[in-house]
Amino acid sequence: MVVVWSYPWSLLFDNVDATCRDLANRGVTGLTVAAHYHSIRTLDPRSNGELFESYEGGCYFAPDPGRFANTPIDPPVNDVSGYEDPFGAIVDSAARHGLDVNAWLVCFHNSKLGADNPRYRVRSAFGDAHDHAFCPSHPEVQRYLTGVVRSLADYDIESINLESIGYPDAFHSHGTTFGHAKNHVVRGRPEELLLSQCFCSACQERATDHAVDFDRAREVVQRLARNALGYPRQHVVSLEELTTEHPVLEDLFDFRASVIDSLLGQLAVASDDVGLTYSASDGLGRDPGDGWPAGVALDRVETHLDRIVALCYTADHDAARRRVRRYHETVDIPVDVGVSLDPDVLETESEWMTFLSTVGGLGDGVHVYNHALMSDAHLDWLDTAREVLERRPH
Repeated sequence: MVVVWSYPWSLLFDNVDATCRDLANRGVTGLTVAAHYHSIRTLDPRSNGELFESYEGGCYFAPDPGRFANTPIDPPVNDVSGYEDPFGAIVDSAARHGLDVNAWLVCFHNSKLGADNPRYRVRSAFGDAHDHAFCPSHPEVQRYLTGVVRSLADYDIESINLESIGYPDAFHSHGTTFGHAKNHVVRGRPEELLLSQCFCSACQERATDHAVDFDRAREVVQRLARNALGYPRQHVVSLEELTTEHPVLEDLFDFRASVIDSLLGQLAVASDDVGLTYSASDGLGRDPGDGWPAGVALDRVETHLDRIVALCYTADHDAARRRVRRYHETVDIPVDVGVSLDPDVLETESEWMTFLSTVGGLGDGVHVYNHALMSDAHLDWLDTAREVLERRPH
């Protein structure tokens, strides 16, 4: 199985049937198409006209208003090339050429939604609100995402590919004007995640049903953050060590996990017989045990998922192999390998072939990032993928 991620405007730009036919002829078996996505600006090296495309965060499918009747959050819809339903047009064309389609759903990371619905934004221990970050604790936010999943499940698709299912990172911003975030003090993921912890009213209300002293947790996070930002700095090296030293933080992270677990259960019901796939990338990193600071406890969310995509966006093939093997050892569902054609990761076709034979073959399938960003040479690389993977030992 060779699947490529892509954006609707790239697939629809010229002739969607010709594009799908070409990809199928190259051995691609499926498309993972952005259906609900954050703000973005891309460079398309294959464009015959303008090179850059920009879109606000929003939907690329036609939402059914009835699916959102129980939430005040309206799905923002982006127009693409005059198509009333860009995602639907791609699904129809892909079916004609034997390609499966997965709907790519970015969950809580969306600056358009945050700006339009400010009451649902993540708020730090100091009261800072982050436009790009929706808080999962809000019932209205959970009902909104459930409506998105139900809408996507109405299409004839293979699965819904979930991204950013945990509490968002305050340092991973996508402004509508593509501004640069500035920071000269906070260092490393542990400090970023400490400062990303949400203490909004919805978190506080929801935490009353959980064994966590929410006000005490906020006080501890504030004090630790001030120590990390002050002089002399008390650098946060390990969140695990902090939870041992401050048990209230362990309770806080367990509370986060309960919220995400409950949400994934709702999404699994809403998706019905359409599978749920998770691109594992929350929390401290991309390894199986990294998601817990964002509320993504793999042993809990696995029960609601049908597949995991182990993202191996690294030039270190040994590290990538270890990651894929650890996922196979940790979960009882299929594990696919995600690979990026970023030249900082894979610069030559030879490196691509080596990755496929040494890492890609360890997965149940390979997902390639990203068709919309590929050069003509990258497209030619796809011709070899299925052949190399079929030669892998079983």
